[in-house]
Amino acid sequence: MSFPTRRLASALLLLGAATSSLQAQLAAPTGQPDEARPNKANWALANRFGTGALRSVTYTFGVQPRFLGKSDTMYYNWRDRSGSRFMLYVPSPAGGTKRALFDPAKMAEQLTLLSKKPYDATNLPFQAITFLKSHKAFRFTVDTVRYEWTLASESLKSLGRVQRNAPPPADEERDTQGGGFGGGGGGGFGGGAAGRDFKNYAPDSTVFVFARAHNLFLVDVKKGDTTKISTDGAEDYSFGARDTTENRRQLNALSGGGGQQNDGEETEENDANSRDMRVRPNVIWSPDSKSFAFVRRDQRKVKDLFLVNVLANPRPVLLHYKYTMPGEENVTQNELWLYRRGDAAIKQVNVRKWKDQSLQDLHWPVSGDKLRLVRRDRPQRSVDFIELDVATGAIKTLLTDAIEGAALEPKPVRYLAKGGEFLWWSQKTGWGMFYVYGFDGGEKRALTTGQWNANSIVKIDSTTKQVWVSGQGREPGEQLYQTHLYRVNGDGTGFTLLDAGNAHHALTLGENGTPSIVSPSGRYVYDTYSRMDQTPVSVVRDGLTGRVLTKLEEMDVSKLKELGWKPAEPFSVKAADGVTELYGNVFKPFDFDSTKRYPVIHYVYPGPQTEAVTTGFSVGGGQMQLAQLGFIVVQVGHRGGSPLRSLAYHRYGYGNLRDYALADKKAALEQLAARHKYIDLDKVGIYGHSGGGFLTAAAMLLPPYNEFFKVGWSESGNHDNNIYNQNWSEWNHGVRVVAKNDSARGGARAGAAGAQRRGGPGAGNGVGASREVVQDSTNIDNVRFEIRVPTNDELAANLKGNLALVTGDLDNNVHPGGTIRLANALIKANKRFDYYVYPGEPHGYRGAVGTYNQRMLMEYFAEHLLGDYYRGNGEIK
Repeated sequence: MSFPTRRLASALLLLGAATSSLQAQLAAPTGQPDEARPNKANWALANRFGTGALRSVTYTFGVQPRFLGKSDTMYYNWRDRSGSRFMLYVPSPAGGTKRALFDPAKMAEQLTLLSKKPYDATNLPFQAITFLKSHKAFRFTVDTVRYEWTLASESLKSLGRVQRNAPPPADEERDTQGGGFGGGGGGGFGGGAAGRDFKNYAPDSTVFVFARAHNLFLVDVKKGDTTKISTDGAEDYSFGARDTTENRRQLNALSGGGGQQNDGEETEENDANSRDMRVRPNVIWSPDSKSFAFVRRDQRKVKDLFLVNVLANPRPVLLHYKYTMPGEENVTQNELWLYRRGDAAIKQVNVRKWKDQSLQDLHWPVSGDKLRLVRRDRPQRSVDFIELDVATGAIKTLLTDAIEGAALEPKPVRYLAKGGEFLWWSQKTGWGMFYVYGFDGGEKRALTTGQWNANSIVKIDSTTKQVWVSGQGREPGEQLYQTHLYRVNGDGTGFTLLDAGNAHHALTLGENGTPSIVSPSGRYVYDTYSRMDQTPVSVVRDGLTGRVLTKLEEMDVSKLKELGWKPAEPFSVKAADGVTELYGNVFKPFDFDSTKRYPVIHYVYPGPQTEAVTTGFSVGGGQMQLAQLGFIVVQVGHRGGSPLRSLAYHRYGYGNLRDYALADKKAALEQLAARHKYIDLDKVGIYGHSGGGFLTAAAMLLPPYNEFFKVGWSESGNHDNNIYNQNWSEWNHGVRVVAKNDSARGGARAGAAGAQRRGGPGAGNGVGASREVVQDSTNIDNVRFEIRVPTNDELAANLKGNLALVTGDLDNNVHPGGTIRLANALIKANKRFDYYVYPGEPHGYRGAVGTYNQRMLMEYFAEHLLGDYYRGNGEIK
């Protein structure tokens, strides 16, 4: 459920019941003077704080270090009210030195001369640079032209236009982030697939492999020989291919364009007409260049899902894509394939233990003789970490992790040193902790302990065996989601907090997607800390003690404050159980009057992969703007939300994926209203996108919440998770593993209020009549999977308030069919509702449509919660 944003010039199609708008106009004629309207929304204030209006005065949040090679010297880009600049920082125990990387006036002058376009020193047209490996110069791109700046001579030269698909120049530094995760381990299906070059080189650069027309080819660099090493590649069962069809081009445009596809194919929107059909295959080479591994996905039996692009010219176009749904028999199959130098062809290796299992975290721990990977069963309640002997095919299980009544979320394996002990993350105690295992398996000790969440390995020093770990919930008296950084020795001793202070300490990401806050040597930590009510500050700390060495920057909020902006106010309340602590933020109008009573609107997103509660600093976005109309806007967590807490908290909704968040949402608002008399609980709204759209509709339909929430704006909701994607629904709701010959199928549709909250994956899914079995080698092909997630459409008859359903008609993530099914059910139930369809829009509403949607949302709440009825024609004022 992503939220991509790209500009698209698009019209809006407004469908469905307009009766509520007509009633509004009759109740308050458009000719009525503004002063006669008792609760007019403050549109002037809201317009002043729109996202577009604030973009130019919202400056850099925090320092994101870019290290020069393996040194601790780093540079960063910073923007404030004085303009944009690049800074170079050389650290030292005494505080280090900071200076401008180059003279912006000289850069602007030379760039103007070369491009023949005027540029200003305070607002240069680039924010990203790439250093040469020599560190004597750096390069950047402006308007498709590549430039090179030499530091010593302070001179700029043009390198000409960037060639599409050209490989990165050999003299440029690619991985400048240092820190990284270190210590070995590999990443999923990556294997160096990034970049435009179709050649995936072995580490010794003597051979490379590429894919074409779904098959693999090996090229000997010295001899120039090309050998075809696979012959059975086919569409949906591929080693890699460039899909140049119009169908793929349009689908790429919906998802942001380009990227590695689920079946291992690489497609790029801008290269749809490329004549070179070779692509970079997603193979993972061994460190000694002897072997590579590949996870091949078989989607030949997976069914298609369809969309119609009605805006295509000259006539609408049918789009299709592979899509698996919960409980389906034919889902994507993961296969392991291996190639050894000297073999005639790549070969499949049988590592199958469970039906429909997935494979992940492939890596070569030492050489090309042994491959390690994680296999996970389809219910995602059991995982094995295994080692494969490439020569013999023998499989050794290094560890097994399993759980009941929840789903596992394994993290990548990391090594303290090459060929040494490895780290495994598990929630076996109910809390996410890292454990140290011997290289050949066998738990030795816990690296982290306690009632908190050790979240990620930020860096490992393979020489000293020191580990830097991020986590949440350990420091007393703080909001539980505030992230901190810790250092611990590999033997579990010397555990040290490195960023003390009651704030959220952000893990900034480098270009390779890994945390870049620890310098390559480990001697320095770059910490940006903030809270919702505290401006971000970036400092340099000692990497061993956490002592602050120097302050680098602080976010400039001066222009925001000049406009009258104020931060949201953090708070905490109890969950509906009266015990569990929940955290949230309140957005108020900037002209707030404590003597008035304000309608309250709840922004929601149920997760369970996140909770949609901002922990660090945020300007506020759409929630802040909505509040300016005259609302109190609230975001707050709920049991079954964030994975950054205990397993019991995170998986509270397992087996009841529709209803679990609602009791806590209602209880939180009631507690806030008891504290603050300015909150009017007779006027409660709710809105959200994707999962938030789903929860919004559930709140408007499920008793007793349908009496509490009066107005709902539901965007792109997965209202029927039985037609949402198989992996997410089964992971978060749970499936039952039953014998194929078990004739007991189904049961009553899971309704709602009476659905069981816990009790395993069968609870509340309407399939409890079948007997669950355990998978093993004797029944691997004699089991099937059952799931039934409660839906919103089965509650349609309960609608009481004002509900708006919104979707894009080209949503290839949460299919618009979910919204359409709910609309159909509401019509059959004879319910009045509003219905918006955005033509040509995917899951996230882009550009002008996103702005339009925000306006429609605000108008909807203004009309139904403030009684501000002013829409008399098509003009938006």
